[in-house]
Amino acid sequence: MANLNAGLDHQDADYENHLAELNAELEILVKVFPNVLPEVFREMLLRFDGESRLELVVNQLLKYEALWVKGRWRPQSEDADASDAKSLPDLPETDLFRRNSYKWAVKAALIQEFKSLSKSTVKAVLAEQNHSYHLARPVLQDIASKSWRHSISKFFTKWSKRGNDGAEKQSLIRWTKSADGTRVPILKATGDPELDHELHQTVLAPIYAQVKVQQEANDWDLAIQINQEEAENGDALFECACCYSATTFERIATCSASTHIICFSCIFRSVSEALFGQSWARGVDHDRGLLRCVAPAAHDGCEGCIPQNATQRAVCQSKGGSQLWLRLQSRLAEEALAKAQLPLVRCPLCSYAEVTDLYLPPGSLRYRLNMKQPLRTLGCLFLGLGLTPFLCASLLLNRLIFEFGTTPSPLSIVQTSISRLVNTSQSPTRFQCRSPTCSALTCMTCSKPWRDPHTCFESAAIELRTTIEAARTAALKRTCPKCNLAFIKDSGCNKLTCMCGYTMCYVCRQALGPSEGGEGYAHFCQHFRLYGGRCEECEKCDLYRDEDKDEVVRTAGMEAEREWREKQELKTGTQGTGSEKQDGGVADTKRKREEWSVQGLVDWLVRNVLTCYVQPQTGIEG
Repeated sequence: MANLNAGLDHQDADYENHLAELNAELEILVKVFPNVLPEVFREMLLRFDGESRLELVVNQLLKYEALWVKGRWRPQSEDADASDAKSLPDLPETDLFRRNSYKWAVKAALIQEFKSLSKSTVKAVLAEQNHSYHLARPVLQDIASKSWRHSISKFFTKWSKRGNDGAEKQSLIRWTKSADGTRVPILKATGDPELDHELHQTVLAPIYAQVKVQQEANDWDLAIQINQEEAENGDALFECACCYSATTFERIATCSASTHIICFSCIFRSVSEALFGQSWARGVDHDRGLLRCVAPAAHDGCEGCIPQNATQRAVCQSKGGSQLWLRLQSRLAEEALAKAQLPLVRCPLCSYAEVTDLYLPPGSLRYRLNMKQPLRTLGCLFLGLGLTPFLCASLLLNRLIFEFGTTPSPLSIVQTSISRLVNTSQSPTRFQCRSPTCSALTCMTCSKPWRDPHTCFESAAIELRTTIEAARTAALKRTCPKCNLAFIKDSGCNKLTCMCGYTMCYVCRQALGPSEGGEGYAHFCQHFRLYGGRCEECEKCDLYRDEDKDEVVRTAGMEAEREWREKQELKTGTQGTGSEKQDGGVADTKRKREEWSVQGLVDWLVRNVLTCYVQPQTGIEG
């Protein structure tokens, strides 16, 4: 018995080492060929064996890449911030080789949940989705929804008290009632720690996080209510000098000059009005970066400001206040950088900026007309000469109306534009953002996420087309559960036979071979139909009539396009309120404001008229 246990432990150790080697080789291939989907590498690594497996795969991909890939290219938007092999993110667990214990647990759980489907159908779908539970389950739900059993089940559960939330429909989640009557989800044991952890992270963790946030909000509201009642009973309320309402000591602040008492509600409304309204100039002290006193008496001569810590407490304690506070700090930082007149390089995806450390030898920089597009250069040159009097008059008028030192002179605007031209043309092409919430690698020329091989000003339509083509290919793809070979049916009947001998139905993915206990051609409808069409006597699969490929492809393409557009909105902030962005949308607002300002217009003219280069320095002969 001891020898048997030692042998089993040795086999487990060998299997773990083999799995680790496969995953290590998979990560190497992803870094060497970043434009190929990982499923291609998994298929090839299982096809080849031996110590030189990695070398054989690389050699085959270099020689016959299109033959092995078969259209399974990675969309351009995925991992677009990867610049080299070191900066590529780690592969997610859904793309790695999975342990056998995880595969068995997932297969058992899905077979138990989808009893209306055959085991071979579940195995085929798992092979397509790399045995991932949360990827295979939606596909099986879609297949099961086409059967008559699903229609009957849906009819009886239509008026169920349970909602349509995904967690409610999880067969591995059991709902119980706690002592206070609330429903609490409990995870059923699956027998595999990896699957239990995945279910906890994807299903239970979001529920617990949502319950925690809601509980904290309720506790906070209750604490404020109790504190308000105790203060009223003890006659310990303070009157706000702005709205004249009575509030507690914990929710007030005083200005730094005349100790005017301001409640947190007035502070929050003042910050919102300064950012989104028309009180930014008079409501904020731009030199100190503080909110001015908002008491009515303050307009008669109070120079006080609300302390920063009090403003932060008042803003962040309100709903949505964290994003509002981040937006306020970002805008103050932008104004401070603009006043400093420093040569800055900005991240296109967030508000991060840093001072350029570009050094050029004295006298080495040369300028000349941009003759790549002569007609455009001449047009911009004449346009700039014609607009010069109007721009100078506009700047002079601003300097007379507003403070004299806040409006830059025409010469400083031109110098800033030339400095930006030099930084853009002579600085490194790639820019690494050092913000801990962004850390993106972008191109300084086209402001797009960097990716090797990188092409500047690549059309978004090309990126979208690649994404849709990959989704359409995946929708029609089938994978043999025996040898993991992926294929697409071009023509012929729906009884497919893999090169390894495995036979399956193309429509429902059920096994048809005698070794798998299949029915063969008896699996398909045997009724005669004079004019074709669907059979009204049974629900078996048709031998030659498969699913509507056009509809499947169209649905997959529409879903891929929707996800792509959502990602683009999060990256560029072109739509929405900007609450998803790391800086609250301040970077986009600042960039748009600069594009439509005098400085932005001069920058555009300088970029189209001039080009600069560094003249090599020659040695001095003695």
